[in-house]
This record gives sequence, C-alpha cells and structure tokens, in this order.
Amino acid sequence: MKELGCSTILYGGFSLDEALAGIAKAGYKAIELCARPGMAPHLEIGGSASYYGEVKAKIASHGLAIESIAGTGGIAMNSPEFDKVIEAAQLLGAPAIAEGAGGQSDDEESFKQVVEQINEIAARTSQAGIKLSLKPHVGNAVYSTATALRFMQEVDHQWVGLNFDASHIWRTEAAEDPIESLKQLKNNVMTLRIRDNRESRERPIGPVETQIPGKGAMDLPALAAVMNTIDQVAYATLEIVGTHGGTNTSLDEVQRVVDASIAHLKPLFAA
Repeated sequence: MKELGCSTILYGGFSLDEALAGIAKAGYKAIELCARPGMAPHLEIGGSASYYGEVKAKIASHGLAIESIAGTGGIAMNSPEFDKVIEAAQLLGAPAIAEGAGGQSDDEESFKQVVEQINEIAARTSQAGIKLSLKPHVGNAVYSTATALRFMQEVDHQWVGLNFDASHIWRTEAAEDPIESLKQLKNNVMTLRIRDNRESRERPIGPVETQIPGKGAMDLPALAAVMNTIDQVAYATLEIVGTHGGTNTSLDEVQRVVDASIAHLKPLFAA
C-alpha cells in the first residue's frame, strides 16, 4: 500500500508555510517540494546550509517527508550550476530530484542527446546519493511506454528512474492504455504522480476540475491497484496544475482541490 503525498505546486501562489499547513491538515504524508520559479518557488537553490536545515525542520514539524525536489530553481540540468541543486537535495535529505528529461518527441538525435545528458548528470547525483526521477512527458523525447522502456535500457537503473504520471501517457499521440503502460514500466518507476484527466486525449492538460481524482475519465482504481504492487515506491503523490502561482487561485480553492483529492484517493490506497 502507498502513503499519499502532495506536490507543493498546488500552492504555488502561496508560501511554503501555507503549503505545508494545508497539505498536513488534509492528511497527506509527504511532499514533492517545488523549486519552480514563477510557478511554485518554495525552495531557494544556492542557499546556505542553515537555510536548508530550517526548511527540513519546518517540513518535519508538520509530520511530512520529502519525497523529492521538483524543478531546479531555473538552473539547467547540464549546467555546472546544477551542483547547487544536488547540494540542496543532499542537505534536505531528499532522496530524488524529479524533472522532465527534455528533448523532442520522435527525434532520434534528440533522444540520444537526452540519454547522454542524463547519464552525465546521474554520474554527478550518484556521488551525493541522490537519484534522478524523470517523467515521460507529452512532447519530450521520453513520452510513451516504448520510449520510456528504451530510455531505461540506456541509463543507470540504480540512479535513474521514471516519475510515472498516467495522465501524460493518456495524452500521447499513440493513445496508450496507462494501466498497461504502468504494468510494463513498474520495475523502472522511482516516483509516482496521480491525478485525473478529462476524457479528451488532447495534449494540453484539461481544467483543474477534471484533474481532481474522481472528476475525470482515468481508471484510478485500476491504476492504484498496480501502484500498490510497486514495492520500491513509498508514496503516490498528487500533482495538479492550474492552481499554481500566476493563476490567481485563492487559498480556499486550492484547499478544496487538495481535500477533495485525498478524500477520493484514500480508499484506493487503504490497506
């Protein structure tokens, strides 16, 4: 069985304190801690050791674990400055950095470049004991079951894994079955993201309301059943976009989404 986590991206227009209070109050057990300028700037990259100590203590005081750091604070993964992101994860005790692999879909040269870049970065993160969790993402070089399987054949499984989000598999041009995809990819999954999705398989994500678990077309009970068999992953983490910074979503509305989501998900992950 999985504990439930929540990405702080939902509270992107509000402070980390407000995010932690809302997530803990709702009953989640972990967070994806966002370092996403503009959208969810909850973690400063390049801070002092004391700053990271304070953030770590603050999160623990709410009874929450750090499942991963999401984003890089605007630092490119192939930049020498990325060492600051690795240091932040290490000082926080975060086991993984969650990011998109980048690149372009259906472009062989782009795929090869992504693999080369990720292997180079993983060599750096592994020195700090930090893993890279990369999301098969609409429009990226790794975006489907087939490209994810191929990608995992060419990277270090110990330090690189998949951040599986069924809504991205749902929206691939191949119109794949996310449940079958997860079954095929489960041994390579490092972190799990969960949300619903509108019935349409259009590439842009739908409105917030259809991302709330139980409000869209995804077969979440079947997905949760597979997720519960993935022993190497502790949390299934809610990640909804559309309430982040810049959307002018009220804190009450964010909390409604967060509360409604866990109410639907809890029975799916109950022992």
